[in-house]
Amino acid sequence: MRPIYLFIALVLSITLLQGKEKGLDQLYLSNYTPKVGSNVPATSNFSFTFELKIEPASIHNRTVILRQMTPNKKKINGTVSIENENMLLFSPAEPLEKGTYVIRVKPIKLLKENSVSFKPQTWWQESIVWLCSLFYNDITDCSLCRVLCHMNPTVRTKPILFTFEVKEEAPKVISLETNTTLIELSEHNRTSVKVTATYDDNTTEDVTLKATYSSSDSAVDVDKGIITTNGEGSATVTVTYADKSTSIQVEVYEMIEGHLLPHAPQDPDATLLGVDANHNGVRDDVERWIYKEMPTYHHPEIERVIAMQDAKAYQMALEDPTNKDDKVLKAMDRAHDCWIYYDLSKKLPFDDSIKRFGRNLRDKQYNTKERLKTYFQYDYSLKGRVFESSNWNKLTTKVCDKNIDVMP
Repeated sequence: MRPIYLFIALVLSITLLQGKEKGLDQLYLSNYTPKVGSNVPATSNFSFTFELKIEPASIHNRTVILRQMTPNKKKINGTVSIENENMLLFSPAEPLEKGTYVIRVKPIKLLKENSVSFKPQTWWQESIVWLCSLFYNDITDCSLCRVLCHMNPTVRTKPILFTFEVKEEAPKVISLETNTTLIELSEHNRTSVKVTATYDDNTTEDVTLKATYSSSDSAVDVDKGIITTNGEGSATVTVTYADKSTSIQVEVYEMIEGHLLPHAPQDPDATLLGVDANHNGVRDDVERWIYKEMPTYHHPEIERVIAMQDAKAYQMALEDPTNKDDKVLKAMDRAHDCWIYYDLSKKLPFDDSIKRFGRNLRDKQYNTKERLKTYFQYDYSLKGRVFESSNWNKLTTKVCDKNIDVMP
């Protein structure tokens, strides 16, 4: 390297380490933290508050750059966000080690009062905006843009640059915890999580905005503690801060008529009882069939609810074909009476729809030789017994697991 380049590099380094400040005294910048010359804690966030609202489109991951200058030279990763519409916030992804740092904030756009930012719709509008920004801090001062772009007024800030020192040793993170380890949501929904770091000095910190996140499946997106679901599936969200990590299991379910469907089991017929992941007494493959494929005739929402009650009774016959204490029989009778009450209360036409429900559901429930054989064992346990029919005139919605009188 030539001597002149070494000299320039040395001058720049000395200038930075001497506390060179830039852009801290400019129009619309009302406050910033931490202050130049203050003893900056190792777990600090960096905020820049403006008198005008920040244009979100002008903010990106490299808007704020933080570098350690001494004793090591390295870039400090972190997240950039907007708080309360007018505060630019940078949250480092790790506690800051003892040493000297330089932080740089690139120019951003501010919205003038009662204005909405302009988003170019065509490539030539983008070109005009870019060209005007080379010569004007406020692109609305560019006559070319005012005529061709119909640009709403924005103000471009000046770059900000200053150095600071962390004088205390950074505490070490000994554990990382989230406020939950399991999240269950419907598709196209969202929720938030809180991430807390515990340090070796027994202090804790909310590092939700500082942590980094990753998802194992496209069904789930996560950013700054906000979990958004895209489609049915399962995902593991990994949360990392400093050198610690933790994970959250996210289950995303399809929702039909307010009912969360369990995931499709990989091998629903591998065992006699099958899979009942949500533990509601109905096999998952049967539950999905009821809400997605089962033919409905008159009042689909009611028919699916009663079919779930019927399927639960059918499943009980597989669990206890001996019909101990007549529990299976009572459940079967209640489901049968619920169908009858539904038929009478809704004055259904005489079209054999109830009988078709029963046949279709039994075929789906007892779909293997082993299940059919077990059902015959239950049926055989009733051999020789005499049963009295229910008094249809006295049936009420109480024979149903849900009050179908209030359902459409």
